[in-house]
Amino acid sequence: MATTLSSTFRLASLTGTDPVNISIAPTLSIGAPTASGSIATTSSSNDTVLSGSNAKDVYVFIRNTGASTAGNVLVTDSSSNNIGLLKPQDFLFIPLKSLVGCRVAYDTAVTTLDWFYWTRS
Repeated sequence: MATTLSSTFRLASLTGTDPVNISIAPTLSIGAPTASGSIATTSSSNDTVLSGSNAKDVYVFIRNTGASTAGNVLVTDSSSNNIGLLKPQDFLFIPLKSLVGCRVAYDTAVTTLDWFYWTRS
């Protein structure tokens, strides 16, 4: 059974030479499976959020919830290609193609992160 994921994103900057004002609120169709978790990183962390053998397109959300100013997390695909760097309180929301996978790895100091994924329907 398909359901929806509602989201709102607003980005506004009225300073500088190129003012920005973006506001979107898409409703995303999702289905099973979905998953979530929390990871406390260590100096040897390289944890799987989504397996590279996943045969469905997904939406992935990862947030570095750590309070440290140094606890960065590298986000990679299952082949260790960098996707992003999350500093404390940063987040990432991305649609991922099937068979890409998603991993998180320790970068500079221990931290905690929360992750979720939803299958696109």
